[in-house]
Amino acid sequence: MITIFTPTYNRKHLLERCFKSLVNQTNHNFEWLIIDDGSTDGTKEYINKISSNIPFKITYIYQKNGGKHRAHNTAVKKCKNDYFLILDSDDILDEKCVEILNKKIKKINNIETISGIIGNRFRIDNKKVIGTEIPNEIMISGLELYQKKGFKGDTLRLYKTKILKNYLFPEIENENFIYENVVFDKIDTKYKLLTINNKLYYGEYQENGYTSQSNKLKKNNPIGYSLSLKSSAETAVVFRKKVNWTLLYIIWCRKMKINGFKNFKKKILYIILEPVTWVMDFIKYPCFFYNLFKKEEEEWKKN
Repeated sequence: MITIFTPTYNRKHLLERCFKSLVNQTNHNFEWLIIDDGSTDGTKEYINKISSNIPFKITYIYQKNGGKHRAHNTAVKKCKNDYFLILDSDDILDEKCVEILNKKIKKINNIETISGIIGNRFRIDNKKVIGTEIPNEIMISGLELYQKKGFKGDTLRLYKTKILKNYLFPEIENENFIYENVVFDKIDTKYKLLTINNKLYYGEYQENGYTSQSNKLKKNNPIGYSLSLKSSAETAVVFRKKVNWTLLYIIWCRKMKINGFKNFKKKILYIILEPVTWVMDFIKYPCFFYNLFKKEEEEWKKN
């Protein structure tokens, strides 16, 4: 059975669309687990209103606002079903999503080296794929998919719950955001995913969403962002990317006054590249990652 996890914070106006996509499923063999991250817009009352006379179970949990990653941790800990699908409150599922996923699950259920299923995410407005198209029916890690196959874009991700329970997000005091790769990169170093390219998951970007507030989130959550860069650097399967991410990690930690060396696994690489970052800083070397950081810094000054 699948648990469909939806984290939400003051998005009652979007939950109705999300809910309708679940009601319209051709297979209702799932539980909808909603973690309310401190909403004050009447979300609880709305969930109480829709919880009766529906063909699937709804579990609603309210907690103090702490960010999506804390909501994710709560959901994984509470989840009692074998599979865990992440469905954001501003997204919807195709009516055959659960039916198709249940069929695909049979192919991976007894394969210990497979962590779950990954598929394309499509736009709600025009049904076009967000990014590039995922190859169908291959076993591959997410790292290989992005770095070796050149995949770009957002994804549907269904995981085996027993695996997720071993990979919870770190919870940093006074920080409310961590990029998902901090957990998923670690899983991808040990497990592979089954790819599918069915049109099952549709999404859109909100003006106040994480994507639109990227620079502000990094500034307000410096340790969390350093963990994301660290993860990218340590798990990269292409050496050039490992070097690039390590450079950005060192630059970021120095700017944010974080001890980046202490817990970095590739210490020799760090030692070799740190002098390079000082040279880059001095001569304003026009590499992509340096310019990316400078662009973010300029945006922060405007806020």
